[in-house]
Amino acid sequence: MRAIPGVFLGGAMILLSVGVALGQGTNPNATGAASSGTTAAGTVTTPGPVDAHGQMQAMTETEANADATLQPIRERAKKASTKTCAIVQKELAEISKRIDDSANSAKGTATATSRIATEFGVTTEAVAAEQDQYEVGLGELTIAHTLMANSKTAVSMDQLFQLRHEGLGWAQIAHGLSLRMSEVTPAMRTESNVAAGLSKADGKVAMIHSNANATTSTNAGVHAGPASVGTASSVGVGAGVKVGN
Repeated sequence: MRAIPGVFLGGAMILLSVGVALGQGTNPNATGAASSGTTAAGTVTTPGPVDAHGQMQAMTETEANADATLQPIRERAKKASTKTCAIVQKELAEISKRIDDSANSAKGTATATSRIATEFGVTTEAVAAEQDQYEVGLGELTIAHTLMANSKTAVSMDQLFQLRHEGLGWAQIAHGLSLRMSEVTPAMRTESNVAAGLSKADGKVAMIHSNANATTSTNAGVHAGPASVGTASSVGVGAGVKVGN
């Protein structure tokens, strides 16, 4: 009869062990496992651009903010005159090709790169790195730097080429930046002369006035043929008229 309490005690211990095991099996946090319904704190799942395989890429908060600054540019670009953009885009393509053709040898490339670097206030290494990064020639880089120097909207080279990869032409981008379309081609002709050595690289980028208030970026100067006049400060209406080449 004294063995009975021991049997009951053993059975209770077995039941207690089974209960603990079942509790751990139904509560993932008991074993340190994360619940499938939770996400890590601070994770941003903002939808991003579509990659080459058609997959939607996620953007970080910083990338999302940077992309948001491009929305007004995209919206203005959509409102640009199709006819005007077609004309300007054709002219820019010809100018871009002319710049690339002037640098069709190793010596020519080094010389043109040096001129462009001086004109836009960057190093030759930076220009070469941009060519590799964006997979473009000196012509397109010259267009991008000219638009960026004249833009009153703070944009980076990354953002400009992002718009290009989205399918916008340089003429549309210029309109999106609120730059006067009638001044885009003359400015680019001036910069192509710099790349070809017909005008001096002096760090004063050819002007393109803004449609908003007819003023330009502080990075733009005034070119007049082979020589240059003006300063790197803001210039009002009446300046920036191309003379000569």
